[in-house]
Amino acid sequence: MNRVLRAVLGAFLYFFSITVCIASASQTALASAGVLQVEEKRDSLQATKPSVVEKQDSIVEAKISAGKYVEEATRSQTGHKRLEEVDFIYGNVVFSSPDLIKAIQNLPGVNSGTELMSGLYVHGGEGSDNLFLLDGVPMYQISHLGGLFSSFNTDVVEHLDFYKSGFPARYGGRMSSVVDVTTRNGDFNEYKGTFMIGLIDGRLQFEGPIVRGKTSFNVAVRRSWLDAVLVPVIALANRNNTEGETIGGTYAFYDINASVAHKFSDDNILSLKFYHGRDKLKLKLDTQQTSSVYGEGETKTVHDTTNLHTDVAWGNTLASLDWKYRIRDNLKMRTMLYYTGSSADVRYFWRNKEFDGVMTDNSVDETNYSRINDVALNADFSWLPHSTHDVRFGASYQFHIYRPSRQSLATSNGVQDEQSSSLHYLGNEFSLYAEDEMTFWERMSLNLGLRYAMYGVSGKVWNRVEPRAALSVECCNGVDFKVSYTEMNQFAHLISTTYLDIPTNCWLPSTSKIAPMHSRQVAGGIYCRLPHNFRLNVEGWYKTMDNILEYSGANSLFPPLDTWESSFNKGKGRSYGLETEFGWRSGKVALTAYYTLSWSQRKFDDIWTDWYSHRHDNRHKFTIMGNWKVSNVVDLYASWNYNSGGWMTVATHIYNPGEVFDRIYTKPNNVNLPDYHRLDLGANFRWSSKKGLKHIWNIGIYNAYCRKNVVFVAVNERDDKSLYGTGRAIFPIIPSFSYTLKF
Repeated sequence: MNRVLRAVLGAFLYFFSITVCIASASQTALASAGVLQVEEKRDSLQATKPSVVEKQDSIVEAKISAGKYVEEATRSQTGHKRLEEVDFIYGNVVFSSPDLIKAIQNLPGVNSGTELMSGLYVHGGEGSDNLFLLDGVPMYQISHLGGLFSSFNTDVVEHLDFYKSGFPARYGGRMSSVVDVTTRNGDFNEYKGTFMIGLIDGRLQFEGPIVRGKTSFNVAVRRSWLDAVLVPVIALANRNNTEGETIGGTYAFYDINASVAHKFSDDNILSLKFYHGRDKLKLKLDTQQTSSVYGEGETKTVHDTTNLHTDVAWGNTLASLDWKYRIRDNLKMRTMLYYTGSSADVRYFWRNKEFDGVMTDNSVDETNYSRINDVALNADFSWLPHSTHDVRFGASYQFHIYRPSRQSLATSNGVQDEQSSSLHYLGNEFSLYAEDEMTFWERMSLNLGLRYAMYGVSGKVWNRVEPRAALSVECCNGVDFKVSYTEMNQFAHLISTTYLDIPTNCWLPSTSKIAPMHSRQVAGGIYCRLPHNFRLNVEGWYKTMDNILEYSGANSLFPPLDTWESSFNKGKGRSYGLETEFGWRSGKVALTAYYTLSWSQRKFDDIWTDWYSHRHDNRHKFTIMGNWKVSNVVDLYASWNYNSGGWMTVATHIYNPGEVFDRIYTKPNNVNLPDYHRLDLGANFRWSSKKGLKHIWNIGIYNAYCRKNVVFVAVNERDDKSLYGTGRAIFPIIPSFSYTLKF
């Protein structure tokens, strides 16, 4: 452990000395390259922010480069990244649909987990410890189609702020990261929209004024049509099936974003925003077989019928009323009342009937429901008492309702066994925060913040104080050194019996027996703006996590409800590493390379006595991305992703063959999976008609050289009872296309 820390520290100091020397020798070049220096940070950033039209017409205008670089350099917080609309338009897309979560997965310090899914494992996190905000409202389900698509429609997204360390005091409730997504209000003066049709989904967005200059709307609808595609496929499969099997199934997802905004004045805006998303999956397998059984001088004809049906539905509903008002020139207020709800319904039905002269009829009908609903009121203030102080403070109250339940009815020849269980928790969460961004001597800024959180449920009240501190020092012109310390608490736990984020999981609160999860993180780095539009950022972190839960019960798809507090082991985790970003931009080309060296470990005393690798402990992660605007008609993009393989627990050998428990395991996650890598390619072809319509054809190739990346390993036995593993790959090369019309 000490050698590892010394190695990380040594590498960090090496990069620090190199970048300071480079920047010190090039102050004049930096000034001539157009790097802006600002005193009034917030107003200058707004002034340099490009319009949507500018971002769509060019990959990088001078305004875009300067604005984004200045914003990153002048913020005190470490681990912050802002992605603008242009990053989604020209970023790599999957199935020809831009995806917000996939863009974040490319960043250093972030692990994506299972291939093509929307997992985010940030600085060794668990995946359920990320705070997702849509216009300030928390969202619990953030993916469609098991993670192939995220719940965020990029047609209405203006920008997102992603934090993986150095969290400002205004954020709380999760312990690993913050994804704060902001959507656009509709245009107040003209009507416009977007229509897209892709490989498996389509989108329609339309916006404009209700009262010109005063009131606007913005509506976006997205839907998949896999259900329509599956109809002929299933019909053909059933037609060619001669074994008495009939299959059926359908899948569809949709989501709706809608907003209405009214400007009483430029400093007084009221907006109403709504989101609803839903996934529906139905599968069925019906089997009818007739066979003859010979025995003891007679022949029996056996009729066997089996029915297996599964219905799954899950999604979110969000609604908010948001009022932004400038009280005085130096004091602004934002007050928001919101509702957010998440639900998941899973029904499993199995029935078997057998007749061989005597009827046997057995069935199982099981349903699993998970509900979480929040109603909340927030008040946030921004105060500029002096040019050297930027003060934020506010309060929030959230009322949580947790309602998971399960019903099961087993029938055997008319004899029924009915079981049911349910939980009902009411949680009250109150928080206060204050932070001050202070500027000293024009080269140093210090952000000090404090957040207090109180959480009450079932007669238990948890009180937590979370200190936050971030320091930024401009070592020389174009080079900033930053360091931060943060503490975060999480009062909600995603209860799961598997490592996958599937609708069988449910959210439950901290109780008198289950303490809140808690993290501490120290981060620091060097951020450089180099000559000729180059940039280099190097950042290191060390993070600890307490009160993590790991399922300890028997194999089960659904987590236990009546005994959930005693069915999970409590442990801790730690993560540390170094991440590097190196990039270059010009008016036509943008190139970026990310590298992460990291360690992620867990320690559960009831499972193993020492630290062991987390399943997503990927030692190395390397990403190269490039965009090239060849002309006003054609732009190309490519990315190559590599990371060291994850870990899984595999039996090492067998004893007492034939016994129930005949396999011996060493420590958890004892086998390292093969390394992962793939190449993605894409192109956009654009042209405009005489009527002002913009047409865009997108062609993409996922996994261009068809790398067979292992998703899981099946362990089998040889005849001599020795064990061997076989890696299973799922995703080959996947071509895709889409057509977009902007009007």
